[in-house]
Amino acid sequence: MQFNEWKEYFLQNRKHFSDIDFDKEDQLTEEERKAIFSSIQQFQIGENSEGKHLYSFAKRFPDPVYLECIRIFIPEEQMHAKVLGRFMNKHDIPVIKSHWTDNVFRWLRKLAGIENTVRVLLVAEIIAKVYYKALRQATGSELLNKICTQILIDEEQHILFQCDALRSLHHQKNFFHRFVVRAWQRVLMIGTIVVVWRYHKKVLQKGGYYFGRFFLENLLIYSEAERIIMKKEMQFVNKRVMIA
Repeated sequence: MQFNEWKEYFLQNRKHFSDIDFDKEDQLTEEERKAIFSSIQQFQIGENSEGKHLYSFAKRFPDPVYLECIRIFIPEEQMHAKVLGRFMNKHDIPVIKSHWTDNVFRWLRKLAGIENTVRVLLVAEIIAKVYYKALRQATGSELLNKICTQILIDEEQHILFQCDALRSLHHQKNFFHRFVVRAWQRVLMIGTIVVVWRYHKKVLQKGGYYFGRFFLENLLIYSEAERIIMKKEMQFVNKRVMIA
């Protein structure tokens, strides 16, 4: 999809959580609360990035409309943090200010230019797509189910958005550069899967994931994203079916 289409999509998606009633009574057992407590804290802070470096790097992107997309994309990600925060407040789960895993990801995004930043973001979006599927199934909370369902819809489109950006950059590079950045992203993807499993195993297991399933599902989404990036032509309608 062209970036002017992405801009229109993000503008239309601004009210994506407007149908969720946060004042409605919601049930979360003490056992469920304990299981998701530290995990949802870590993911909530991970969604709450100011995006300063992404915005700064986006100014040098070949297509100027991409910067306009990023200006709308960042608040959409921050909205995930806000709705998760409201759920946490409702169930007495405090918001944390920092966690080392989030600090590492922020540091990785700052290492180089726009391509590295977007590749790190892509890894985070892929992990989130699987994680929120598990979190949705980990409790009987109707509110959390609705939040996760909408976040999953958003993450699916975010993956495609990152793929379109990377495809624009990918075909401008030589073979050696392509090989190096793809190798780096594979290492990052696998390392992130292992770390996320280590720190979020309780939620993932309650959501029906054992390590093998979690590992393979992430790699399948990653492989499909790589295939989309490698393609020279943009076929948005087909991609939505493929990656869903």
